[in-house]
Amino acid sequence: MSMIKRLCCFAIPACAAITAIPAQACTVGATTTNLGSRSSYTIAASSLTGSGAAGLSCDVVLAALTTHYVGLNITASSFQLTGPGNSSISFSVSSTSGGVALGVGTFYNLSSLSLVSLFSGVNSSIPLYFRTTPTAGLRAGLYKGSLNLRWYYSVCSLGVALCLDYSNSPGFIRPGPFASLNWGSGTAVTVNIELTVENDCIINAPSVDFGSAPIVSAFNPVTRTIQIRCSAGSAYSVGLNNGGNPDNGVRRMKSGNNFLRYEIYKSASSADRWGDQGSARRSSSQADANAGTYDSLTSQSFTYRAEIETSQTAVPVGTYEDTITIDVAF
Repeated sequence: MSMIKRLCCFAIPACAAITAIPAQACTVGATTTNLGSRSSYTIAASSLTGSGAAGLSCDVVLAALTTHYVGLNITASSFQLTGPGNSSISFSVSSTSGGVALGVGTFYNLSSLSLVSLFSGVNSSIPLYFRTTPTAGLRAGLYKGSLNLRWYYSVCSLGVALCLDYSNSPGFIRPGPFASLNWGSGTAVTVNIELTVENDCIINAPSVDFGSAPIVSAFNPVTRTIQIRCSAGSAYSVGLNNGGNPDNGVRRMKSGNNFLRYEIYKSASSADRWGDQGSARRSSSQADANAGTYDSLTSQSFTYRAEIETSQTAVPVGTYEDTITIDVAF
């Protein structure tokens, strides 16, 4: 008896569905805008401008037939940068360069702006633009301020012509046949702003002119006063270098290949040489006028005496010149 074996084959269907997973197009996070470092006198004389990320970045899809929504509310800010000694600098912030200043508690609907221009900051972020108010009498140091913001948004995260999915802030409801636009509760974020104020000084140093004389011994000493004012709260010292033609630490004026020796002393009558090292420097606390006054507005006066060494040998006729560099150290 023969056996007939039947081989049975079963087809096992295999299915795989590849679905598009929408990306979360928007992220919200704290940011810091550094407005850089500027002289205290630069900040006193003019406004400083800068820009930085506003805490909302969106990798948006520009679906042609989609409406995007973006809204902003500044919930709290003093609009002040505060630094050493509770000194402060007022600032304003706007959503566009040179635009109208934003205020606390007002809802700003930015949806009318094109997404390309709206998310024009670094890494597709929305930028904010800052402007300081000219402020005098500032101490040097780091100044800080902040903005507390709340962002509301609904932007396309998947689609080409039509949007298939959206990135929304909490509670946002898009308008439709059965729903009205609801901006929801939004997402809170803090934007920090920093600015470094640098020490600086304004120096008024008149030239020294010994006049003319037929022989070296006929030159008279000349007395002059240097006026210096520096950033608020900053004591300092003042040094004078040895000029462009020193010889073993002695200052010299030059005419062609000839030299005329001279010196500068710390007061109208002192025998102490004014130099740029150690005790040869002059302290602002011992200025001849307004010593110890550091309000950035009041100048300290430093009187000195310049003398040509009358004992040196005769020098050829000519016009002798030199340049002294004044340095201020804090």
